[in-house]
Amino acid sequence: MNPGHETLQDEAEAIVDDAERPPATLQVCRYLTRSRTLRSVIGEFDIGIPVDDLKRHAIEALRRNEFMAYTVSLPDHFDSDELCFVPQDGWCDILSVRTNGWRRHHGDHRRSLNEILSDLAAAVACAKLRILSVEELEVERRRGAVLLERELDDAAGLAKARETIDAVLRDDGLPKAVRATYVLCISEAASNMLLHGGGGGRLSLRRLDDRLRTVVTDRGPGLNFVNWMEPPAADGQASMGYGLKIILDSLDAVGLHTGESGTTLLLDQLTT
Repeated sequence: MNPGHETLQDEAEAIVDDAERPPATLQVCRYLTRSRTLRSVIGEFDIGIPVDDLKRHAIEALRRNEFMAYTVSLPDHFDSDELCFVPQDGWCDILSVRTNGWRRHHGDHRRSLNEILSDLAAAVACAKLRILSVEELEVERRRGAVLLERELDDAAGLAKARETIDAVLRDDGLPKAVRATYVLCISEAASNMLLHGGGGGRLSLRRLDDRLRTVVTDRGPGLNFVNWMEPPAADGQASMGYGLKIILDSLDAVGLHTGESGTTLLLDQLTT
């Protein structure tokens, strides 16, 4: 048998297998310094590493006050995964991506899941991204006075919402350049909600004391990180990964929670 043909056949079979695998999803647990305990924040955080080892690395990251990453190789994993420890004030967030056996194939030039995870962890470390527990999300998503609320189910509805949001921001005195950037970020979040988040969701624009906040919530099964790997398409539509990069580069603060009941982004633009 031709060795090259065999390799291509193996690759094709592996790609089919990947299509049938569960999605690659974010897992986050949190080491709390006061109680010296670990608690799940996103997902069921279980990557086969002893709890005492996780605590030890979290304590070290807190002691150094540095973002730390470790490569994790487990006996039943074909590829190595990455585990990121991000110290905060009173806790340490521990981030991982459950790959569910997904891996890049020969000639695949998309970003790796570890690269995406590192970008996320770096954003948390720089205080641009806040990973929210269910309890924190319930508090934060309801803060402030409601300026606009919309159900979004298609691109036409999003286009109308963008026009309305721009008018509200103009009346609120937001400068034109800042307004354009903020509307772009809202559009990126909502577009990805329609594309990857179950086809629809809800958008709420709120005014807090020192900022405007847009809450974008979808009805999907949670973030699938394989969808984050693609570069922007020819028509300019960014994947979720590149869309979030635009959002993180442009806004003052972003909150994120994802799970089986959906994904929520909090998009904050300071006004003072």
